[in-house]
Amino acid sequence: MDNTERGLDVPHLPPEILQMIIKCLADTHDDKTLLRAALVNKEWLDPATDFLWRSPPPGALAALPRPRRQYYAAKITELYFRHIDEGKYHSQYKNLQFTRLTCIGLDQVRLRKNQKLFLSQYIQPRLESFSYWGGHPCEDALERLESDCPRLNDFHAIEPLELIFDAEKLNKFLRNRTSLVNVEFGRGWEYSLPKEVLAQLSELENIQRLDIVPFLKPLMVREVWSDPENKFKNLRILHIRLPSVSVGVLAACTPLVDTLFLEVKGSEQDVLQALEPMQHLRHLELEFHNYDGGVQLSVEGIKTLGKLPDLEILLIRPWTRTRAYYNNLKASWLGDDEFADMMSSLPKLKSLVFHVECSITLKSITSLGKTHPDMYCCDLHGVFVLDDWSVAPGPVLPNLRRLAMDAPDLRGRTRASSTPLPAKVDRIIDILLRQVPMIEQLGFHDFERNVLADQVLERFAVRIDGAFNEKEAAAFRPWSWLQKNGKKVSRTGADHANDMELFRRTAFGHIMDLMHE
Repeated sequence: MDNTERGLDVPHLPPEILQMIIKCLADTHDDKTLLRAALVNKEWLDPATDFLWRSPPPGALAALPRPRRQYYAAKITELYFRHIDEGKYHSQYKNLQFTRLTCIGLDQVRLRKNQKLFLSQYIQPRLESFSYWGGHPCEDALERLESDCPRLNDFHAIEPLELIFDAEKLNKFLRNRTSLVNVEFGRGWEYSLPKEVLAQLSELENIQRLDIVPFLKPLMVREVWSDPENKFKNLRILHIRLPSVSVGVLAACTPLVDTLFLEVKGSEQDVLQALEPMQHLRHLELEFHNYDGGVQLSVEGIKTLGKLPDLEILLIRPWTRTRAYYNNLKASWLGDDEFADMMSSLPKLKSLVFHVECSITLKSITSLGKTHPDMYCCDLHGVFVLDDWSVAPGPVLPNLRRLAMDAPDLRGRTRASSTPLPAKVDRIIDILLRQVPMIEQLGFHDFERNVLADQVLERFAVRIDGAFNEKEAAAFRPWSWLQKNGKKVSRTGADHANDMELFRRTAFGHIMDLMHE
């Protein structure tokens, strides 16, 4: 006899207990188990699908029968259109209400002639993050975001949202949407970002992070920010592209910024000296866009780094995605002694990427083990001879997780040619694993073909059996290894391991700080 025949009620779990069970299942990221939970009964269906439909691909909703779409649309909290061909779904969803939506990301939109871009269905009161990559204008989006989204924190516009740009409308949005904390204007604003908008941005007290991707002109910077009074009161994270002559003007307006991604064109002004007013910097990434003549870092400029006492992360390198201009950044006067002086003035530094042509040797890297024992990233230019590490008691760098250089070498007591290449490769790996026991990334800058470096990387990957922390950073491996092991690690992952754009988009502070993970 079952419970119904006995006249007993079938027991039900209290809603809060059921919710906890579903959440535990969701935390395992096992969608198959969640799906089974949704099929238990109607009581389990609703909370289980709440988790299953938090962030679906856009096409999943379109695959449902029209009468069922609203039920699931109301469960979506994050929706990202990552491909141009997904833009076709906007018109199909225009009559839906995404009432729980907090994040919307819109890739480039390409519609047919005379078609309209429908976004109003996504602009709901709970929306916190809006990202628009452009491609098709949406004339009413700014007004709706201003009036209907009191929680909007992040606004990313890679291109203007409107066909005819209205500076006053944008300024009104920035003034009235006081919840904004993070604002980005991307490459599509190169000819559309007027000085009135820059002036408005500098006066917003609520903005904590600002990304301005187009290169700004010196005259515009001087006109807008020459008076530092009441500028950028609460700004903490800044990504900006400037001519070198404008860096000093900006630095005077942003003394409280602690994370700076600065890309510079020209060498008329010493950029490092110009940054001296930014005494609160903890994270500095500086890229030089110089294709002719290059940049010579001065003694005075390097000494200025010592006046930034809280600096923990430092990246200085030429901007390039090719091999052609790798040597355009130089400090020919900088040897081991000068490097030691620079590092002694930066006692809190934990991550150093210094792609500058100079005269340092392995002695400089070794000294970091004593002066900066907690350093976890060291990425320098140079072909370093590892002979001294072969006899030194280890470990030299006990906490280093990432080591990169131009190439390794091992000369030994006899001529290098007398040692077989496989034996030399194994010897280098033995030395590295003993002296840098925590290493998760090994990288060699691929400026020229180096057979020894390539074989060290391939053999290194085999020796550690792929024991890289892939979620935090992909391993630096040669293309030949990736071709043979493509299912284990993608080329994209390796490329992005040290890519500034990825850093900017994946964190709000110390992006490379693996020690705090």
